[in-house]
Amino acid sequence: MKRNEFIKKMQQRLIARRDALRRTIAGEVQSLYTSESGVVDELDTSLADANAEIGSQMVEVESRELMQIDRAIEKMRAGRYGLCDSCGGPIKLIRLQAVPYAIECIECARRDERRESGLGYRRGGRFDFPDNASDSGENISIDDAEVEMS
Repeated sequence: MKRNEFIKKMQQRLIARRDALRRTIAGEVQSLYTSESGVVDELDTSLADANAEIGSQMVEVESRELMQIDRAIEKMRAGRYGLCDSCGGPIKLIRLQAVPYAIECIECARRDERRESGLGYRRGGRFDFPDNASDSGENISIDDAEVEMS
């Protein structure tokens, strides 16, 4: 599949997901405002509060995904979809299939994650864990899996 065809299909997929998220968020927000107020006992109150908290957290997570999707669609319109915001290089199609709203290539994303987390560093082409973290010992190279589709 050519890159342009892939981007067109991805745009359709993102628009469908965006529309579904908008409907879901609208329904969840509506249910938060119209929840039962005639609670009869402490257990019911507790359950209602827990449900409201879960609903609120779901709206927050879905809203973040919606913002990422909107940004990806805007990048498509601007002709910059699939280009890394950090280095300007192409983001591999396999990464975009997995994370359609990725804004960085895997190399830049890894670098940023290491910088932000401070959990490990790269040596010899693989992620090394600090002494207090566990590692299965299995060497996995995501670069081997990221073959550009042509």
